[in-house]
Amino acid sequence: SDAFADVAKMKKLEDIKAHEGQLVELTLENGRKREKKIGRLTEVYPSLFIVEYNENSDVPGAINNSYVESYTYSDILTEKTLIRYFD
Repeated sequence: SDAFADVAKMKKLEDIKAHEGQLVELTLENGRKREKKIGRLTEVYPSLFIVEYNENSDVPGAINNSYVESYTYSDILTEKTLIRYFD
C-alpha cells in the first residue's frame, strides 16, 4: 500500500503545475505551530514553486505589502506543507 501512497504524492506534484496563476491555501507545519496562508501560485519550476502573498492592513493610510515565498516539492512530499486549491 506504500506504493499507492507514493503514486498519490507524485500526482499532487503534477497538479501544482496545472494550478499556476490560481489562489492557493498553504498550511505550514513548523513543529507544534501550524500556520495557514492564502496566496497566488505565480511560478512553477521543476524543483520549486513560488507563491505571492498580499498583506492588507485595516489601518487607514497604511501601506499594503506583498511578498513572495518559495517552496520545494520535498515540503509537499514530507507533508510539512499542505496545499489546497481554490477553483
